[in-house]
Amino acid sequence: MARMTRLGVRRAGAALGGALLLVAVVFALPAAGASGPNVVLRASTPSGGGVALTAQVASVATPATVDYYVHLEEFSGAPLLLIGSSTTNAAGVATDVYQPTWSGSQNFVATVVAPSGTVLATTSLTVQAAKTDPFAGSVQSLRPDGIIGRWVVVALLALLLAMWITLLAVIVRVQQGPRVVR
Repeated sequence: MARMTRLGVRRAGAALGGALLLVAVVFALPAAGASGPNVVLRASTPSGGGVALTAQVASVATPATVDYYVHLEEFSGAPLLLIGSSTTNAAGVATDVYQPTWSGSQNFVATVVAPSGTVLATTSLTVQAAKTDPFAGSVQSLRPDGIIGRWVVVALLALLLAMWITLLAVIVRVQQGPRVVR
């Protein structure tokens, strides 16, 4: 009998916990007539390369800041990486250009932030992005794969090889012991 009572208490506790969770979820949902900001994120490829992220924000009375993030899927549990920020214009549009450092599917997140720092809305968009060359327009011969870069690598490798040969010669000399002069 005592066992049945404990089982009944556990079931009643589980039911109460479920009811409390349901009430919390209902209060956390926005009201149907709520007029919070709506944000739509779009991506395009500008002529200079990269990804142009455009956020269209509706229902915001004052200019708001839009923070752009990229989700780093390579690192498990890594937070979103802030890649840019811009302010909405009179039409509620904010744009930022991102130069991807890797190619493939990338998940971008746009967060609308009020002047007080309160997050008003968040949206995301997945885009197939192409890696952009961070050295585009720079002096090509100074890059590691340029002529100067190749010679620097060869010179460093030759220096490293000379140091190893010298080290081996010293080890062999020490192993032979001191020379006896007669």
